[in-house]
Amino acid sequence: MQEIRPLPPFRVATPGVAPSPTARAAREAAPRTDGLDLQGLPPLQTPKKAVTVLAESFGYAEFPQASPDGKHVIFNVVGDYDTSQMIRMKADGSDKRALLTGERVRARDLPEFLEAHRGRIDEQGTWTADGRSVYYRTNSGGHFSIARFDLDDASARTVVQLPEMNLKHPVETAEGYILGYGGPPDATYKTSEQYSDIFVADPRTGQVEFLTHSDGTVSYKHPSAMKGAILAHVEPKQGEDPKADLVALDPAGGPERNLTSTPDSDERHPFYNPRVDLVAYHSDDSGDKNLWLATPDFDRRVQLTFYGKPAQSPSWSPDGQTLYFVKKDARQPEGEPFYKRQADIRALDVPKALKDLHAQARERCRELEKDGASESLQAAAREALEDYRFFLERALGTESES
Repeated sequence: MQEIRPLPPFRVATPGVAPSPTARAAREAAPRTDGLDLQGLPPLQTPKKAVTVLAESFGYAEFPQASPDGKHVIFNVVGDYDTSQMIRMKADGSDKRALLTGERVRARDLPEFLEAHRGRIDEQGTWTADGRSVYYRTNSGGHFSIARFDLDDASARTVVQLPEMNLKHPVETAEGYILGYGGPPDATYKTSEQYSDIFVADPRTGQVEFLTHSDGTVSYKHPSAMKGAILAHVEPKQGEDPKADLVALDPAGGPERNLTSTPDSDERHPFYNPRVDLVAYHSDDSGDKNLWLATPDFDRRVQLTFYGKPAQSPSWSPDGQTLYFVKKDARQPEGEPFYKRQADIRALDVPKALKDLHAQARERCRELEKDGASESLQAAAREALEDYRFFLERALGTESES
């Protein structure tokens, strides 16, 4: 593993301490993201030729993550609330094998594979920068901790644990630390938390420091690094349909910045890619969960997919040219095995998708003008066209004609 600096003296925070007034005020006072309301515009279509299905009929598949060299992708397959395992495949979707054992896994083998691992949860894997190891969460010690699997010798060991906490979604930082989130176990579902906070940990020593301190009314989830800040989403714990916002956190304890501040929309699972300087996330702003792109300041954003059922949990290829994501279909009734649920792992060619969407947006402008649409609607369409042009240039690293 790469050399990392020692962490400063730790102030291991106890979950349950209320967030600072400064952070709370910053979150509540944040203005809504600028931009015209696009709800009245005729919707575009998902650029199907830019999408490739990599893993089909793998039941409840989750959280795809590409290796640093772009050659492999790992994802979860979930059996039930007590069983989940990671699958490693080539980036073209071939050669699917269990990450920890190396055994080949085909869709038709999934029920038997999950039954053989019943009671074991090894999931939410992300790669180390050198591509030789995977951090993941595991219940192997009787509680949810963070482990590292080394591909060179197929060995695994626990690196971070707090027995009284569920720890989840480890992500390595550029310095070699681990970002993740965790909280006290839920009384009903032990894999979930009553609420959760963001932590940073040193995998060499196992030391943990919490960076957020929820009072139990919100949960902080899915952290990743972005230009010296920590990108995450924060969701309220009250209500039947809580709406999350994306936030940027200062590791030094400065004010929390709300990046979206959309009380009627749900934004989650953000990931930043420095190659293209863009954030991918999913949002239900258009009615269904779909993939979106935004600049780091969220001054510009565009919708990438327009599915009628959820497309979610995007993650980048290292070069910023591909987004791996989960595409869900009809949900099975409660009580049915999770492996009967319908969720694919798919890949979206970002430049190809943006080129298609830019062409659609340009045609939409022409149709609105021809139909004599209101000036405000045409202005919204022109703004959307300009945004697609901007993101296409960013993805390609070249200029395109509008």
